[in-house]
Amino acid sequence: MVDILVIGGGIHGVAVARDAARRGLETLLLEKGDLASATSSRTSKLIHGGLRYLENGQIRLVREALRERAILLHTAPEFVRPLPFLLPHYAGRGRARWWVGAGLALYRLLAGGAAERSGVAAEEALRLAPGLDPADLRGGSLFADAQMDDAALCVALAVDAERAGATIRTHTEAIALATTADGRSWRAHFHDRITGTDAEVEARAVVNAGGPWVDEVRAMAEGHPPPCVRRTRGAHVVFAATPPRTALLLTARRDGRVFFVIPWGTHTLAGTTDVDDASDPGAVEPHAEDVRYLLEESAAALPGALAGARPVRAFAGVRPLARGRAERPWENSRESRVLVERGLWTMVGGKYTTHRALAERVVNGIVRALGARVAPCVTASLPLKSGRAESIERLRRDFPRAAEVAGGFRISEAEVAHAARVEKARRLDDILLRRTRLWLDARALREAAVPCAVWAAPVLGWSERTRSAEVERLLAILDREERAIDAAAGSGQAERGTRGIA
Repeated sequence: MVDILVIGGGIHGVAVARDAARRGLETLLLEKGDLASATSSRTSKLIHGGLRYLENGQIRLVREALRERAILLHTAPEFVRPLPFLLPHYAGRGRARWWVGAGLALYRLLAGGAAERSGVAAEEALRLAPGLDPADLRGGSLFADAQMDDAALCVALAVDAERAGATIRTHTEAIALATTADGRSWRAHFHDRITGTDAEVEARAVVNAGGPWVDEVRAMAEGHPPPCVRRTRGAHVVFAATPPRTALLLTARRDGRVFFVIPWGTHTLAGTTDVDDASDPGAVEPHAEDVRYLLEESAAALPGALAGARPVRAFAGVRPLARGRAERPWENSRESRVLVERGLWTMVGGKYTTHRALAERVVNGIVRALGARVAPCVTASLPLKSGRAESIERLRRDFPRAAEVAGGFRISEAEVAHAARVEKARRLDDILLRRTRLWLDARALREAAVPCAVWAAPVLGWSERTRSAEVERLLAILDREERAIDAAAGSGQAERGTRGIA
């Protein structure tokens, strides 16, 4: 018997597991894939208050997000860092400058800062973003938000939860869930999708943190409840192009939506789209029209940097939004909702930025419902330190190999061993897509696939057949992305061979 069973290893699930374990509650987390393998690794990589939500009057959401942004900058600087933004102003298009200025003043006040002036002239805007379209440019507004490594943050929270006593099981799916005969607890049957083994557990409370699958988890326990989630697809592309000095908040010319162009080391990330998508969240991929939208809008905004540029990655995820009345997906509220159904606590919607506060609210509710006497919540002040660099350094003597790969990246055997031994990685894409920076560049991923599979094999007990299958699985993901990019770019390259591995 455990106190809390958490179903789902995305950002909300691991945050609940960490909070609960730190308070002394016996906690088990089941994730049917890898940690952060769905929505939680396919974001815009931003920790932000949500400036655009002010236009919809969502003051409470913005205030909470700004407070949580400050907490994450203080407690998790290894994963969250300040990021300056530029919002360019053009004559006759986009939001009026006075309107933006008023919004930014309110944004700063809600963050606890002063409402100082932030405008810059057109020359300064072009210095900060050299490829920006100079035609009719009247200047820009500066403001501050934050950038994160989404998958790394999620993995670090899970590892810290385990240090605090939680049990974290990846690639393990809850396949049956029902209350016990006396109705006082839950019994879950689960299946390890890699070893094929089954087991059961009893839990005093269950947290449904299934993200886009929360309605499927509710259906296991409640039959066929009305859906509570609206699924929308968000796509991003990555360019191996010199990034701007600041992130850019831009308005799409096609539909007036907000989108971002963000510096990421030597690369540039652009996104996102927002399209209703009722298909299986486990099979979501970028569509050619998503990639085309981002290519056209990025090139229009930064013709001097991105016109004609070909992405080196394209990825998509599904937002599990709390179902509302908005007609257009980008107008759907990003606020969270907690459903409590016979001791099943379902987390719906919410933002990456507010994951800690939502987890605290859920664990507080469970503690009250169970009448448990536990330690207070500490996650608002407890530093999150991975110790990753030190651990990898200690492994270098036994795992000395390394490889230089495309895009200026380097991958080491010690990183691979650390991912498998400490960070719960069990498959090749777990390692390369969510434990390294190689996620930025498909060329680097292709070159690293074979050597990393060779290095991971003895640590994870892979046979030669499994090792080859893992490489094929990763390359198949990249091939499908490549076809979407080819179709969007109209290059007619969909049939060319893309399996060239160094």
